[in-house]
Amino acid sequence: MSDKNQKKELERNGKKMWQIIAACCLAGGLVIGFAIGTAFGYGMDRARTRIAKEKQAEKEKSGKYYKVAKEVELGKYKGLKISLVPTEEDLQNEIDSVIQEYTNYEQKKGTAHDGDMVYGEFEGSIGGVKMDELCGSDYIDIGSNEWLEDFESAFIGMKTGKTKKVSFKVPEGAYGNERIDGKTVKFKLKLKYICGDAIEPDYNNEFIQSISDYQTVDEYNAHLREELVKSAEEEKAEYAWSEVMEGSDIKNYPEDMVAAAKEEVLQGYYDMADVQGCTRDEMFQSFGFADEGDFVDNQLEELALDTVKEDMVAQAVANKEGISYTEKEYRSLLEEEYENNKSSYDSEEEYEKSNKNYLERTSLIEKVKSWIDKETTYERDEKK
Repeated sequence: MSDKNQKKELERNGKKMWQIIAACCLAGGLVIGFAIGTAFGYGMDRARTRIAKEKQAEKEKSGKYYKVAKEVELGKYKGLKISLVPTEEDLQNEIDSVIQEYTNYEQKKGTAHDGDMVYGEFEGSIGGVKMDELCGSDYIDIGSNEWLEDFESAFIGMKTGKTKKVSFKVPEGAYGNERIDGKTVKFKLKLKYICGDAIEPDYNNEFIQSISDYQTVDEYNAHLREELVKSAEEEKAEYAWSEVMEGSDIKNYPEDMVAAAKEEVLQGYYDMADVQGCTRDEMFQSFGFADEGDFVDNQLEELALDTVKEDMVAQAVANKEGISYTEKEYRSLLEEEYENNKSSYDSEEEYEKSNKNYLERTSLIEKVKSWIDKETTYERDEKK
Protein backbone atom coordinates (compact mmCIF):
# COMPACT_ATOMS: atom_id res chain seq x y z
CA MET A 1 0.00 0.00 0.00
CA SER A 2 1.74 3.20 -1.14
CA ASP A 3 0.86 6.90 -1.30
CA LYS A 4 -0.33 6.64 -4.89
CA ASN A 5 -2.90 4.05 -3.84
CA GLN A 6 -5.38 6.37 -2.12
CA LYS A 7 -8.94 7.73 -1.98
CA LYS A 8 -12.10 6.05 -1.47
CA GLU A 9 -15.58 4.11 -2.73
CA LEU A 10 -18.20 1.39 -3.66
CA GLU A 11 -18.76 -2.07 -5.10
CA ARG A 12 -21.39 -3.55 -7.45
CA ASN A 13 -21.18 -5.88 -10.45
CA GLY A 14 -23.43 -7.64 -12.91
CA LYS A 15 -23.26 -11.04 -14.57
CA LYS A 16 -22.43 -11.27 -18.25
CA MET A 17 -25.30 -12.04 -20.58
CA TRP A 18 -23.73 -15.24 -21.93
CA GLN A 19 -23.94 -16.71 -18.40
CA ILE A 20 -27.68 -16.02 -18.27
CA ILE A 21 -28.23 -17.49 -21.74
CA ALA A 22 -26.13 -20.54 -20.90
CA ALA A 23 -28.31 -21.11 -17.83
CA CYS A 24 -31.48 -20.77 -19.91
CA CYS A 25 -30.13 -23.18 -22.52
CA LEU A 26 -29.29 -25.71 -19.86
CA ALA A 27 -32.84 -25.45 -18.50
CA GLY A 28 -34.20 -26.03 -22.00
CA GLY A 29 -31.87 -28.99 -22.42
CA LEU A 30 -33.38 -30.66 -19.39
CA VAL A 31 -36.79 -30.54 -21.08
CA ILE A 32 -35.96 -31.63 -24.63
CA GLY A 33 -32.98 -33.83 -23.89
CA PHE A 34 -29.39 -33.20 -22.85
CA ALA A 35 -27.73 -33.72 -26.25
CA ILE A 36 -30.16 -31.53 -28.19
CA GLY A 37 -30.16 -28.91 -25.44
CA THR A 38 -26.39 -28.70 -25.40
CA ALA A 39 -26.18 -28.26 -29.16
CA PHE A 40 -28.95 -25.66 -29.09
CA GLY A 41 -27.22 -23.76 -26.27
CA TYR A 42 -23.88 -23.80 -28.07
CA GLY A 43 -25.45 -22.45 -31.26
CA MET A 44 -27.37 -19.74 -29.43
CA ASP A 45 -24.25 -18.75 -27.51
CA ARG A 46 -22.27 -18.29 -30.75
CA ALA A 47 -25.13 -16.30 -32.28
CA ARG A 48 -25.39 -14.16 -29.16
CA THR A 49 -21.65 -13.45 -29.25
CA ARG A 50 -21.75 -12.48 -32.93
CA ILE A 51 -24.74 -10.16 -32.44
CA ALA A 52 -23.13 -8.56 -29.39
CA LYS A 53 -19.93 -7.88 -31.31
CA GLU A 54 -21.87 -6.34 -34.19
CA LYS A 55 -23.83 -4.07 -31.84
CA GLN A 56 -20.67 -3.07 -30.03
CA ALA A 57 -18.95 -2.23 -33.31
CA GLU A 58 -21.88 -0.01 -34.30
CA LYS A 59 -21.74 1.71 -30.92
CA GLU A 60 -18.02 2.36 -31.29
CA LYS A 61 -18.54 3.98 -34.69
CA SER A 62 -20.78 6.72 -33.35
CA GLY A 63 -20.98 9.44 -30.77
CA LYS A 64 -19.29 9.80 -27.44
CA TYR A 65 -18.33 6.13 -27.08
CA TYR A 66 -16.25 6.30 -30.25
CA LYS A 67 -14.58 9.55 -29.14
CA VAL A 68 -13.63 8.00 -25.85
CA ALA A 69 -12.27 4.84 -27.47
CA LYS A 70 -10.08 6.94 -29.74
CA GLU A 71 -8.80 9.38 -27.14
CA VAL A 72 -8.01 7.04 -24.22
CA GLU A 73 -4.81 5.02 -23.97
CA LEU A 74 -5.77 2.46 -21.37
CA GLY A 75 -3.08 1.05 -19.15
CA LYS A 76 -3.42 -2.31 -17.46
CA TYR A 77 -6.84 -2.56 -15.86
CA LYS A 78 -7.36 -6.26 -15.16
CA GLY A 79 -5.11 -8.82 -13.60
CA LEU A 80 -3.63 -6.12 -11.36
CA LYS A 81 -1.63 -7.09 -8.28
CA ILE A 82 -1.82 -4.61 -5.43
CA SER A 83 -0.27 -4.86 -1.99
CA LEU A 84 -2.42 -4.02 0.99
CA VAL A 85 0.55 -4.39 3.35
CA PRO A 86 1.35 -1.10 5.12
CA THR A 87 4.73 0.42 4.28
CA GLU A 88 7.06 2.01 6.80
CA GLU A 89 6.00 5.36 5.38
CA ASP A 90 2.34 4.52 6.01
CA LEU A 91 3.15 3.61 9.61
CA GLN A 92 5.18 6.79 10.15
CA ASN A 93 2.28 8.89 8.85
CA GLU A 94 0.03 7.28 11.45
CA ILE A 95 2.58 7.90 14.19
CA ASP A 96 2.86 11.54 13.11
CA SER A 97 -0.93 11.86 13.32
CA VAL A 98 -0.93 10.50 16.87
CA ILE A 99 1.83 12.90 17.88
CA GLN A 100 -0.08 15.78 16.32
CA GLU A 101 -3.26 14.77 18.14
CA TYR A 102 -1.49 14.97 21.50
CA THR A 103 0.56 18.04 20.73
CA ASN A 104 0.10 20.89 23.19
CA TYR A 105 0.93 24.54 22.76
CA GLU A 106 2.63 27.22 24.71
CA GLN A 107 -0.10 28.96 26.72
CA LYS A 108 0.05 32.68 26.10
CA LYS A 109 -1.99 35.42 27.74
CA GLY A 110 -3.43 38.45 25.98
CA THR A 111 -6.16 39.39 23.55
CA ALA A 112 -7.23 37.05 20.74
CA HIS A 113 -7.05 38.29 17.15
CA ASP A 114 -8.21 37.00 13.80
CA GLY A 115 -5.73 34.31 12.70
CA ASP A 116 -4.84 33.21 16.25
CA MET A 117 -5.27 29.67 17.45
CA VAL A 118 -6.88 29.68 20.87
CA TYR A 119 -8.04 27.11 23.38
CA GLY A 120 -11.55 27.75 24.58
CA GLU A 121 -14.39 26.24 26.57
CA PHE A 122 -17.95 26.52 25.30
CA GLU A 123 -21.44 25.67 26.45
CA GLY A 124 -24.40 26.00 24.09
CA SER A 125 -28.11 25.98 24.80
CA ILE A 126 -31.29 26.26 22.75
CA GLY A 127 -34.46 27.60 24.35
CA GLY A 128 -32.78 27.47 27.74
CA VAL A 129 -31.89 23.77 27.38
CA LYS A 130 -28.19 22.89 27.40
CA MET A 131 -27.20 20.77 24.38
CA ASP A 132 -24.44 18.21 24.91
CA GLU A 133 -23.51 18.46 21.22
CA LEU A 134 -22.72 22.15 21.72
CA CYS A 135 -20.59 21.83 24.85
CA GLY A 136 -16.92 21.08 25.27
CA SER A 137 -13.42 22.50 24.94
CA ASP A 138 -11.08 22.52 21.99
CA TYR A 139 -8.57 24.39 19.88
CA ILE A 140 -10.19 27.03 17.68
CA ASP A 141 -8.23 28.38 14.74
CA ILE A 142 -9.91 31.76 14.29
CA GLY A 143 -10.65 32.51 10.64
CA SER A 144 -10.12 28.94 9.43
CA ASN A 145 -13.86 28.22 8.89
CA GLU A 146 -13.36 24.85 10.56
CA TRP A 147 -16.08 25.94 13.00
CA LEU A 148 -19.10 28.12 12.34
CA GLU A 149 -17.98 31.59 11.29
CA ASP A 150 -19.98 33.36 14.04
CA PHE A 151 -18.54 30.97 16.62
CA GLU A 152 -14.92 31.61 15.59
CA SER A 153 -15.30 35.37 15.29
CA ALA A 154 -16.85 35.56 18.79
CA PHE A 155 -13.38 34.93 20.27
CA ILE A 156 -11.86 37.95 18.51
CA GLY A 157 -11.16 40.68 21.06
CA MET A 158 -11.58 38.37 24.06
CA LYS A 159 -8.95 38.42 26.77
CA THR A 160 -7.56 35.20 28.22
CA GLY A 161 -9.40 33.99 31.30
CA LYS A 162 -12.53 35.97 30.44
CA THR A 163 -16.00 34.70 29.56
CA LYS A 164 -18.48 35.94 26.99
CA LYS A 165 -22.07 35.22 25.98
CA VAL A 166 -23.12 35.28 22.34
CA SER A 167 -26.09 34.03 20.35
CA PHE A 168 -26.59 33.36 16.66
CA LYS A 169 -28.65 31.23 14.34
CA VAL A 170 -27.11 27.96 13.21
CA PRO A 171 -27.32 27.56 9.40
CA GLU A 172 -29.44 24.74 8.03
CA GLY A 173 -27.41 21.56 7.52
CA ALA A 174 -24.46 22.71 9.64
CA TYR A 175 -24.77 19.91 12.19
CA GLY A 176 -27.04 17.48 10.37
CA ASN A 177 -29.19 17.56 13.48
CA GLU A 178 -32.74 18.90 13.26
CA ARG A 179 -32.64 19.83 16.95
CA ILE A 180 -29.84 22.31 16.21
CA ASP A 181 -29.90 23.29 12.52
CA GLY A 182 -31.79 26.51 11.89
CA LYS A 183 -32.12 27.21 15.64
CA THR A 184 -30.76 30.18 17.61
CA VAL A 185 -28.02 29.02 19.97
CA LYS A 186 -26.83 30.87 23.04
CA PHE A 187 -23.16 30.19 23.78
CA LYS A 188 -21.18 30.83 26.92
CA LEU A 189 -17.52 31.03 25.92
CA LYS A 190 -14.33 31.11 27.95
CA LEU A 191 -10.94 31.89 26.44
CA LYS A 192 -8.44 29.71 28.29
CA TYR A 193 -5.30 30.74 26.43
CA ILE A 194 -3.80 31.78 23.10
CA CYS A 195 -1.63 29.10 21.50
CA GLY A 196 2.06 29.76 21.10
CA ASP A 197 4.75 27.33 19.93
CA ALA A 198 3.84 23.66 19.58
CA ILE A 199 5.05 21.25 22.28
CA GLU A 200 5.19 17.74 20.83
CA PRO A 201 5.23 14.66 23.10
CA ASP A 202 8.10 12.17 22.99
CA TYR A 203 6.95 8.99 21.27
CA ASN A 204 8.08 6.52 23.90
CA ASN A 205 6.70 3.78 26.16
CA GLU A 206 5.60 6.26 28.81
CA PHE A 207 3.64 8.26 26.25
CA ILE A 208 2.01 5.11 24.82
CA GLN A 209 0.91 4.04 28.31
CA SER A 210 -0.63 7.47 28.92
CA ILE A 211 -2.83 7.36 25.81
CA SER A 212 -3.71 3.66 25.47
CA ASP A 213 -3.86 0.24 27.12
CA TYR A 214 -0.65 -0.78 25.37
CA GLN A 215 2.62 -0.91 27.29
CA THR A 216 5.27 -0.40 24.64
CA VAL A 217 5.86 1.46 21.38
CA ASP A 218 6.23 -1.87 19.56
CA GLU A 219 2.83 -3.06 20.79
CA TYR A 220 1.17 0.20 19.81
CA ASN A 221 2.83 0.20 16.38
CA ALA A 222 1.49 -3.32 15.82
CA HIS A 223 -1.97 -1.98 16.65
CA LEU A 224 -1.52 0.87 14.16
CA ARG A 225 -0.49 -1.64 11.47
CA GLU A 226 -3.63 -3.68 12.12
CA GLU A 227 -5.75 -0.55 11.70
CA LEU A 228 -3.95 0.30 8.46
CA VAL A 229 -4.60 -3.22 7.13
CA LYS A 230 -8.28 -2.93 8.03
CA SER A 231 -8.53 0.46 6.32
CA ALA A 232 -6.74 -0.84 3.23
CA GLU A 233 -9.15 -3.75 3.00
CA GLU A 234 -12.10 -1.35 3.07
CA GLU A 235 -10.53 0.90 0.43
CA LYS A 236 -8.98 -1.75 -1.81
CA ALA A 237 -11.24 -0.99 -4.79
CA GLU A 238 -10.05 2.62 -4.67
CA TYR A 239 -6.41 1.53 -4.69
CA ALA A 240 -7.05 -0.55 -7.80
CA TRP A 241 -8.91 2.28 -9.52
CA SER A 242 -6.10 4.71 -8.67
CA GLU A 243 -3.63 2.30 -10.30
CA VAL A 244 -5.74 2.17 -13.46
CA MET A 245 -6.06 5.95 -13.59
CA GLU A 246 -2.33 6.51 -13.17
CA GLY A 247 -1.52 3.97 -15.86
CA SER A 248 -3.92 5.48 -18.43
CA ASP A 249 -3.46 8.57 -20.60
CA ILE A 250 -5.82 10.89 -22.44
CA LYS A 251 -4.61 11.97 -25.88
CA ASN A 252 -7.18 14.71 -26.22
CA TYR A 253 -9.76 16.12 -23.83
CA PRO A 254 -13.10 16.90 -25.57
CA GLU A 255 -13.87 20.57 -24.99
CA ASP A 256 -17.56 19.96 -24.30
CA MET A 257 -16.74 17.45 -21.57
CA VAL A 258 -14.22 19.79 -19.95
CA ALA A 259 -16.71 22.67 -19.98
CA ALA A 260 -19.38 20.46 -18.40
CA ALA A 261 -16.91 19.23 -15.80
CA LYS A 262 -16.05 22.79 -14.80
CA GLU A 263 -19.72 23.54 -14.21
CA GLU A 264 -20.07 20.32 -12.23
CA VAL A 265 -17.03 21.05 -10.02
CA LEU A 266 -18.25 24.57 -9.28
CA GLN A 267 -21.76 23.32 -8.51
CA GLY A 268 -20.25 20.91 -6.00
CA TYR A 269 -18.68 23.81 -4.11
CA TYR A 270 -21.89 25.82 -4.35
CA ASP A 271 -23.84 22.93 -2.82
CA MET A 272 -21.29 22.61 -0.01
CA ALA A 273 -21.67 26.31 0.72
CA ASP A 274 -25.46 25.88 0.95
CA VAL A 275 -25.09 22.92 3.31
CA GLN A 276 -22.62 24.80 5.53
CA GLY A 277 -24.69 27.98 5.45
CA CYS A 278 -21.87 30.19 4.21
CA THR A 279 -21.24 32.28 1.11
CA ARG A 280 -19.54 30.79 -1.91
CA ASP A 281 -16.43 32.91 -1.39
CA GLU A 282 -16.26 31.74 2.23
CA MET A 283 -16.43 28.15 1.05
CA PHE A 284 -13.53 28.66 -1.35
CA GLN A 285 -11.59 30.48 1.37
CA SER A 286 -11.95 27.40 3.61
CA PHE A 287 -9.97 25.50 0.95
CA GLY A 288 -7.20 28.09 0.91
CA PHE A 289 -8.32 30.36 -1.94
CA ALA A 290 -8.89 34.11 -1.73
CA ASP A 291 -12.32 33.80 -3.35
CA GLU A 292 -14.15 32.00 -6.15
CA GLY A 293 -12.18 33.89 -8.81
CA ASP A 294 -8.89 32.72 -7.30
CA PHE A 295 -10.14 29.12 -7.39
CA VAL A 296 -11.30 29.44 -10.99
CA ASP A 297 -7.96 30.89 -12.08
CA ASN A 298 -5.71 28.43 -10.27
CA GLN A 299 -7.49 25.14 -9.59
CA LEU A 300 -10.67 24.65 -11.63
CA GLU A 301 -8.97 23.55 -14.86
CA GLU A 302 -6.95 20.83 -13.11
CA LEU A 303 -9.94 19.44 -11.23
CA ALA A 304 -12.08 19.49 -14.38
CA LEU A 305 -9.44 17.55 -16.32
CA ASP A 306 -9.20 14.99 -13.51
CA THR A 307 -12.98 14.62 -13.61
CA VAL A 308 -13.03 14.14 -17.38
CA LYS A 309 -10.14 11.66 -17.29
CA GLU A 310 -11.95 9.52 -14.75
CA ASP A 311 -15.09 9.62 -16.88
CA MET A 312 -13.26 8.73 -20.09
CA VAL A 313 -11.21 5.92 -18.57
CA ALA A 314 -14.33 4.39 -17.03
CA GLN A 315 -16.18 4.61 -20.35
CA ALA A 316 -13.25 3.08 -22.21
CA VAL A 317 -13.12 0.10 -19.84
CA ALA A 318 -16.91 -0.26 -19.96
CA ASN A 319 -16.77 -0.15 -23.75
CA LYS A 320 -14.18 -2.93 -23.97
CA GLU A 321 -15.77 -5.18 -21.36
CA GLY A 322 -19.47 -4.53 -21.98
CA ILE A 323 -20.05 -3.10 -18.50
CA SER A 324 -23.20 -1.12 -17.67
CA TYR A 325 -25.08 -0.13 -14.54
CA THR A 326 -28.68 -1.02 -13.77
CA GLU A 327 -31.60 1.32 -13.21
CA LYS A 328 -31.74 0.09 -9.61
CA GLU A 329 -28.11 1.09 -9.06
CA TYR A 330 -28.74 4.49 -10.60
CA ARG A 331 -31.79 5.12 -8.41
CA SER A 332 -29.87 4.05 -5.31
CA LEU A 333 -27.12 6.58 -6.06
CA LEU A 334 -29.70 9.27 -6.76
CA GLU A 335 -31.39 8.71 -3.39
CA GLU A 336 -28.06 8.79 -1.56
CA GLU A 337 -26.81 11.95 -3.28
CA TYR A 338 -30.11 13.78 -2.87
CA GLU A 339 -30.15 12.93 0.84
CA ASN A 340 -26.74 14.62 1.16
CA ASN A 341 -27.88 17.73 -0.73
CA LYS A 342 -31.47 18.22 0.41
CA SER A 343 -30.85 21.74 1.64
CA SER A 344 -29.97 22.93 -1.88
CA TYR A 345 -32.94 21.45 -3.78
CA ASP A 346 -36.71 21.42 -3.35
CA SER A 347 -37.17 17.82 -4.48
CA GLU A 348 -35.37 14.72 -5.65
CA GLU A 349 -36.67 15.40 -9.15
CA GLU A 350 -35.08 18.86 -9.16
CA TYR A 351 -31.78 17.43 -7.93
CA GLU A 352 -31.81 14.74 -10.61
CA LYS A 353 -32.59 17.24 -13.35
CA SER A 354 -29.71 19.49 -12.28
CA ASN A 355 -27.22 16.66 -11.80
CA LYS A 356 -28.19 14.06 -14.41
CA ASN A 357 -24.78 13.99 -16.07
CA TYR A 358 -22.99 13.59 -12.74
CA LEU A 359 -25.31 10.78 -11.63
CA GLU A 360 -24.90 8.84 -14.88
CA ARG A 361 -21.13 9.28 -14.88
CA THR A 362 -20.80 8.26 -11.26
CA SER A 363 -23.04 5.22 -11.70
CA LEU A 364 -20.84 3.96 -14.52
CA ILE A 365 -17.59 4.78 -12.73
CA GLU A 366 -18.69 2.88 -9.62
CA LYS A 367 -19.75 -0.10 -11.73
CA VAL A 368 -16.38 -0.15 -13.48
CA LYS A 369 -14.53 0.17 -10.17
CA SER A 370 -16.43 -2.83 -8.84
CA TRP A 371 -15.59 -4.86 -11.95
CA ILE A 372 -11.89 -3.97 -11.71
CA ASP A 373 -11.90 -4.80 -8.00
CA LYS A 374 -13.06 -8.33 -8.77
CA GLU A 375 -10.35 -8.69 -11.44
CA THR A 376 -7.57 -7.59 -9.07
CA THR A 377 -5.35 -9.78 -6.89
CA TYR A 378 -4.60 -8.22 -3.51
CA GLU A 379 -1.48 -9.15 -1.59
CA ARG A 380 -2.13 -9.21 2.15
CA ASP A 381 1.04 -10.80 3.48
CA GLU A 382 4.49 -9.30 3.71
CA LYS A 383 7.01 -10.82 1.35
CA LYS A 384 9.67 -12.75 3.19
